[in-house]
Order: sequence, then C-alpha cells, then structure tokens
Amino acid sequence: MSADAKPKPPVTLTRLSGTALVETIDGPVPVIKLVGKAMPVLTRFRDGALGFRMMREVREVEPTAAVLELVNADGQVVAVGADHVFVRSDGREVRARDLLAGDRLEQGWSYPPGYDVPVAEEYAAAVRGRAWDPAVVVAAIRPAGEGPLFGCTVNETKSFFLTFGARCRAQV
Repeated sequence: MSADAKPKPPVTLTRLSGTALVETIDGPVPVIKLVGKAMPVLTRFRDGALGFRMMREVREVEPTAAVLELVNADGQVVAVGADHVFVRSDGREVRARDLLAGDRLEQGWSYPPGYDVPVAEEYAAAVRGRAWDPAVVVAAIRPAGEGPLFGCTVNETKSFFLTFGARCRAQV
C-alpha cells in the first residue's frame, strides 16, 4: 500500500502539550514519549467502570499553537491547546478555551459515598479531612506561551484520563 493510500487516523479532539501526563497502564507518562507508540490508557466504559484501552496514533497535530495551563484545586497543572476537549462532570464536552475557574470536570478515580479525604500531606491542604468531591475543579487557567501540540485516538471509548485527573475526548 502506498503512503497516499494508507488510511488516515480519525480526527482527534486532543491538543496536549508534550509535557502533559497521560494515565497509562505504566503510570503517568508525558504524551511526547508516546508519539509513534501504542499504550493502554485509563478510560471509562459506557457502564461507568474504569479500565484500559489502547491509545494509538499519538502524533504531533500542530507544530506551533497557543498553550493554556490549567491548575486544579489540588494544585496539579496540565498544559493543553485551546481546542483540547475535556468532559465536564455532567458529561458535556467543553474546549479548554471555554473553561472558567470553578468549572467541574469528570474525574478518573472514585471513592465510596461518604469517604473523607485523609489528613495527610500528599493531599492538598484545601481537601484534607473533607468529604470526597467526585469532580476535578478548575482553579485557574492562564496562557503558557506557544508550542507543539499532540493528538491521539483511543480504541472503543474514544476518551482517556490525564494525571491531572480529568477525562478528555480523543476523537469523534
């Protein structure tokens, strides 16, 4: 098959900075280290269960674009392009450029109802000893310069989680 006849990857909704950490079966991995590879990543199935599906076709999709830095309520940071698509806690999709401080994104971990976050230094001071909030809360969004952005596809679920905690759409 010639290069021109090779099928093109699906349109990606992902616009990650190379430093963005993806939740893989091997733990957090910067997306730039996944370029040209396939890797099982954390995802959510239709029944709500968490599991792994193959992330593939990881590639640079924009050589230079504006980058936004998102900070969550726990102080974790991720850099994405303005057109990167997240999933809100109510299931609706939202582009990074449309997020506001206080917005709630679907999270990639869960605890039983009534769980209280331990009073331990590995948890952000603002959440220690409080009831678990089943959402990633956006604390701040700020410009972070320009750089290359990376996209991908994910088998079956078409979504994945970042170490930042939020669920992202991979493709349409």
